[in-house]
Amino acid sequence: MKAVIIAGCVILAVFLFVLYWIPLGIEPLTEVYIENHTDLPKNVYLNKTYNFSFTIHNLEYQDMRYNYSIDVYDANGTLVRELENNDVVLENNESVTITQDYRFDSKFGRAQIKINVVKDDMGIVPGFKKKLWWPDPNYPNEIDVHFWVDEIVTTTITIEKG
Repeated sequence: MKAVIIAGCVILAVFLFVLYWIPLGIEPLTEVYIENHTDLPKNVYLNKTYNFSFTIHNLEYQDMRYNYSIDVYDANGTLVRELENNDVVLENNESVTITQDYRFDSKFGRAQIKINVVKDDMGIVPGFKKKLWWPDPNYPNEIDVHFWVDEIVTTTITIEKG
């Protein structure tokens, strides 16, 4: 009977030791979202300037550098052009809202405007990550959001003398 109690105490001690090294309640993440996404134009005219805003919110429990790019792709997924490529450093629980203008000067039909954000922890590893002995497969290092726009083709009326 003593052996069973001692074995139970040893198992409990090992369990508590392992439990200590597992971070509880900490789920680092970065939010990237388009502001007022319901107000984005679905249809755009050529040679007219439009804009949108997106927010990056750092909830990583450490300072992070975010490299972001804003690109335009055609309906086939081919890169048409880069609108902006920049980076920003945010402290934990800090956010930044970025406004971007865009316009189309030539016919395009349908286009995807894509915001891609790449996380950079600047070589700093927070204490809770040091407790993990395995990589987190659900932790993305890259986040993207996008929206689509269609070209409004204006009707032209040609009157011929006949």
